[in-house]
Amino acid sequence: MSIQPFKVAISQATLDDLHTRLARSRWPDEVEGAGWNYGANLGYMKELVDYWQHTCDWRKHEAELNTFAQLTRSM
Repeated sequence: MSIQPFKVAISQATLDDLHTRLARSRWPDEVEGAGWNYGANLGYMKELVDYWQHTCDWRKHEAELNTFAQLTRSM
């Protein structure tokens, strides 16, 4: 078994695919007043998807992650 360093490097094609999938989100109806009783709150999920689509700077987070040693184990 050996430990190998690596860099977090997500392809632009993968990020573009994620953006496309988020844009195609189909939102379910929510049981009135359910809040978090039956899973994630719909309003929260919509805010989260909006953040991922329009605000999140993945390249910034990727660079921050790569300031730390990233290691993987192979057998």
